[in-house]
Amino acid sequence: MDIDLRMDRYDFHYQFRDNPREFDWSFHPERIIIKNEALRADNTELYQRYLKAAFADKCDVEMESFALVKRYLQHVSGEEAYQLLRDSGVNILRSDIHWEEDDAIFTAKIIPDLDISFLVGDSDDEQLILNYVYPSWVTNRKSLWLDLSEIQ
Repeated sequence: MDIDLRMDRYDFHYQFRDNPREFDWSFHPERIIIKNEALRADNTELYQRYLKAAFADKCDVEMESFALVKRYLQHVSGEEAYQLLRDSGVNILRSDIHWEEDDAIFTAKIIPDLDISFLVGDSDDEQLILNYVYPSWVTNRKSLWLDLSEIQ
């Protein structure tokens, strides 16, 4: 999906353009969408420019985090993802944008089994960002984006 269309769709849902202060750093839809685009397009400058304009105080630390994710970001087939996640013991994924979108980046995580159903159960169909899903929900795709930075 085009970034402008995604921004409009997510703004319709969250109203972040009219109420930017309603969203904290970690759950700011505009920031998450721009970061997603910058990572997939390998466009560090896009994200850095945005951060300098919108979150200058967080720019340096966030760009270090961005570089780490970029280093461990992979675009793989569903079959490759299945093997990789199984072999790594990954039991949950967190999407940046809505998990059903082809452009979603999934952060691989290994967490205690007792916490998994709580996290997945807490993912609301109305929530477009930061959804937790089981790997089996997405490894049947033709391809997907995996962030393996948290399991290194």
